Amino acid sequence: MYDVIIVGSGSAGGVLAARLSEDRARRVLLLEAGPDDAAFRGPRHMWGWADERGPLPRGRILGGCSAVNAAIALRAPDADHDAWAGTWGIRGWGSEELAPRYRAVARRVPVRRPAESELSPLSRAFLDAAGALGHKPVEDHDAPGTVGAGPVPLNETGGVRQSTALCYLAEARTRPNLTVRTGALVADVLLDGRRATGVRLAGGEVIRADVTVLAAGAYATPALLLRSGIGAPATLRAASVDVAHELPGVGRRLQDHPLLALRLHGPAGIAAPMFQTLLTLGESQVPEQHVLVGAPPPAPGWGPDADGNLPFVVSTGLLRPRSRGEVRLYSADPAEQPDIRLGLLTDPADVPGLRTGLREALRLAHAAPMRDLVRGGLDALPSPEAGDEVLDRWAAARVCTYHHPVGTCAMGRSPEQGAVVDERCAVHGLDGLRVVDASVFPEVPSVNTNLPVMAVAEHAATLI
Repeated sequence: MYDVIIVGSGSAGGVLAARLSEDRARRVLLLEAGPDDAAFRGPRHMWGWADERGPLPRGRILGGCSAVNAAIALRAPDADHDAWAGTWGIRGWGSEELAPRYRAVARRVPVRRPAESELSPLSRAFLDAAGALGHKPVEDHDAPGTVGAGPVPLNETGGVRQSTALCYLAEARTRPNLTVRTGALVADVLLDGRRATGVRLAGGEVIRADVTVLAAGAYATPALLLRSGIGAPATLRAASVDVAHELPGVGRRLQDHPLLALRLHGPAGIAAPMFQTLLTLGESQVPEQHVLVGAPPPAPGWGPDADGNLPFVVSTGLLRPRSRGEVRLYSADPAEQPDIRLGLLTDPADVPGLRTGLREALRLAHAAPMRDLVRGGLDALPSPEAGDEVLDRWAAARVCTYHHPVGTCAMGRSPEQGAVVDERCAVHGLDGLRVVDASVFPEVPSVNTNLPVMAVAEHAATLI
C-alpha cells in the first residue's frame, strides 16, 4: 500500500515523484512502462504510435518524452498562463503563480544557448538569411515580447538531454520512500464507487494507493481513463468498455501545433547538431509561428541522395492554433495504440497563420546564404511568391504535428463544459484520482511544451 502512485515518469511524472517524495513520511511509487533511462538505445524506447500522416513519437523510457525530444527549452509567455484565468476561468494558474515554478525548474534543469562558435554552417546561414530578410537578431527567446532570430535555448549538456530522469529522479530515487518500477504498463485505474483505490498492471498485478496520479501524457492518460470506464458513455461503449464514471471531456479538446517541413539536401558536414537556432514570427507580444532549420535523423525513404548530399529541413509551426482533435480507443487492450485524431487544420482560422509561416520558410530557403547550401529539393517546393491557394493546398496535403499534444484532460471548473480536472488537478466527481501532465492544459502554449509541463508539475506538487 502506497500513499501515492504516479503513472508515467516524463516531464510531469518525474518532477512529481521527486517533489512528493521529499516528504519522507510519504510512500511514493513511480510506474514507467518503458525501461530505465540508463539503458537508452534509441527508437525501441518509443511507443511506436502513428496516425495517417506519420509517426507520433512518444517516449517509452524513464524520463518519458523529456528523454527523447529535441531538447528545446522555452518557457511559455506570461500571456499563455494568464489566459488560463482570462479565457478559461481557472484560478491559481496564472503567470504570477507559475513564475516561481519556472525558477524551480531552472535550478534543476540546465539550459544553455549555443555560442556563435558552436553554430554549424547551416545554423549560421539560417541566421544570416533571416537577417537579410529583415528579421531582428534575438539573444534570448524567453525575453518578454521577443520576436526574431537567434540561438534556441536547449536543455542539453555535452550532447546529452537533461531529462527528468537525470535532473529530478537520479537524486530522488535514492530515497527509501520512493520506489521506481520500470517495465510496468498500467492497464486501468481501480475504482471503488467514486474513489480510485490504485491501478492494475497489464499482467494483472493490483497495486493500492490513497492517491493515484496519472502523468502518462496527452495521448496515454486519456486512454488510461477510458480503459478504466471514465469518459463519455458513447465513446466507452464503442470500445466495449463498461461505463464506471461519466465524464464527457476525457480525450476531447486534443490540440497540437501543426507543422510543415521543407525537405532539402545539402553537403555533408553542414548540419550538426539537430537544432541550434530559431526564428519566431508575429506582430503581438506572443510569437505566432516558429521557423527552424535542422537535420533530423534520416527516415525511411529520405536519406542521402545519389551524390551523397545529406537531408535537412526548414520547418514552420503554427503556435496558436484553434483546431481540436480527440483521443479515443480502438479497444481496452493497454498494448494497443489509442485512436488519435489530431484534427489539424479542421478550423479554417488556422490556415492563414500556417501559410504565413510556410511563405517565410520558403523565402529563407531561397535567400542567400541558405540558398548556397541547398543541393536539392527546392524544385519540389512551391515558390515563395506562389498564390495563397497554391500554398494552402500544399500545406493541407503535408501538414503534420510539431509533437506538442495537450488538452485531452483539460482543466476547468465545469465537467459539463468539457473539463476533466479541477484547479487542484483532481478528476471531477472522483476522489483519490489526479491528472498532472500536458493533457490538463486548456490550450496549447505558444512554445514547445517540455518546460511548461515541468513547471505545471512543480505547481501541482504543492496541491497534492
